[in-house]
Amino acid sequence: MKICLLFGFLCVAFLFGAKLRAQEALASDHLIYSTSHPEETVQASSDVAFTVREVSVSGNKRTRRSTVLRELPFQAGESYPLPEIIKKLEQAKQQLMNTSLFRNVVVSLRSVKDLDAYVTVDVEEKWYFYPQPFLRLANGTFSQWNERGRKLEHLNYGLKLTQYNFSGRGDKMYVNLTNGYTKKVDLQYRGFFLDKELKWSSSINFTYGKNRELNYATENNKLLPIKTPDGYLYEFYESSVDVSYRPAIKTRHTFSIGYKYNRIGDTVRKLNSFYTPSNNTFNYPYITYRVLFQDLDFNPYPTKGKEGEVSLHKAGFGGDVNLWQLSLKGSRYWPLGTRYFFSLNAGGVLKLPFRQPYFTQHFLGYGDAYLQGYENYIIDGVTGGYAKATISRSLLKTAVSLPQNKWFKSLRSIPVKLFVKSFVNTGYAYNGNETPYNGLNNRMLYSAGVGADLVLFTDLVFKFEWSFNQLGQNGLYLHQ
Repeated sequence: MKICLLFGFLCVAFLFGAKLRAQEALASDHLIYSTSHPEETVQASSDVAFTVREVSVSGNKRTRRSTVLRELPFQAGESYPLPEIIKKLEQAKQQLMNTSLFRNVVVSLRSVKDLDAYVTVDVEEKWYFYPQPFLRLANGTFSQWNERGRKLEHLNYGLKLTQYNFSGRGDKMYVNLTNGYTKKVDLQYRGFFLDKELKWSSSINFTYGKNRELNYATENNKLLPIKTPDGYLYEFYESSVDVSYRPAIKTRHTFSIGYKYNRIGDTVRKLNSFYTPSNNTFNYPYITYRVLFQDLDFNPYPTKGKEGEVSLHKAGFGGDVNLWQLSLKGSRYWPLGTRYFFSLNAGGVLKLPFRQPYFTQHFLGYGDAYLQGYENYIIDGVTGGYAKATISRSLLKTAVSLPQNKWFKSLRSIPVKLFVKSFVNTGYAYNGNETPYNGLNNRMLYSAGVGADLVLFTDLVFKFEWSFNQLGQNGLYLHQ
């Protein structure tokens, strides 16, 4: 009986002592730094190093903890002086926001005892499933569509089903159903990870579609379309597999292997025998290697940092299609004080051999490779480059509050940013092939203008630009 009483007394004493120690630890727990209140940083000697003992993650309902930790520029057990660890906390928030998985991220550093530090990462997840009906231009820019008479038949419409963060590792599943100008089905799965360290991943892509109308040539730097009411002028199929290696946070290597099938109508070859190598049907395999470096403060609309991309593409092996293509892109962004920013963007392409069929000559006027002020023109080429310089000023940064809704509790406000800017462009596209007259090829091009950029939420950007080119033309151009 005495032994039992003694054992019980020891247990009570142990629990009471543990409670006291916990209270002492809690009392000594204080916030050193938080990305939500950077101005309240606790002052400490720059020579004092804190050891990160633990990293805790909260707010992640679907996202795996390992996915969050993968983006951090530090690990538990590492020691840094306070200025350096604060810089790494800011980098951690920036990198996590650039994954596009979260609406907001707060990274905090707390000291519990002596120089032991504990990092907490609190994330607010976005909606990950987006059923989106869409209506968009089939090809070219808004200005080109407007110049062609704003025909509704040149629009695509359909339904895009996107599941972001499919398995909680930042992977994505896409199903796109398109009708209108192009009838197309897209199936994509991106980000199937192959290792526990999340360095190796793979993707699978499948596309099938057909068109009643096809742009068969470029004349006077304008696309020439042909349409048939019966049947289809163009049918295409593509499948590919990608493998990506991301050894560090900022660099990604991607190797792709794929196959393309294309079939065009007889009318197309009668109008432009140079459209394809030799036959109406041309199939070819391809391989692509790409390396991407990205260190930006905010990927959708950066104001600080740099990025660069190099890709080498080989299409066709011993068949009618024979293309080697080297593509380069780079951007640099500098803040000039607190409100002004300067950016420089450049890109270039080299296609070998120089003699290429029409369908592999696309260059300026497609995708993000265009000159401001020349949005109404297509400038095909087998080699060339462009450069854009922009100076901008932050005019507005606020958030529009929204009524609370029990179904969308996380959507409390819409962040809004507005920038005004001025810009200059220059570019050159060489094309020595046998093509109709295109006066903008093989000459230096220049343009300039002013504009305003509207940034909504975290990744929705609208650009309104008034541009002037060397042809004496000017006008308002819209981009998204």
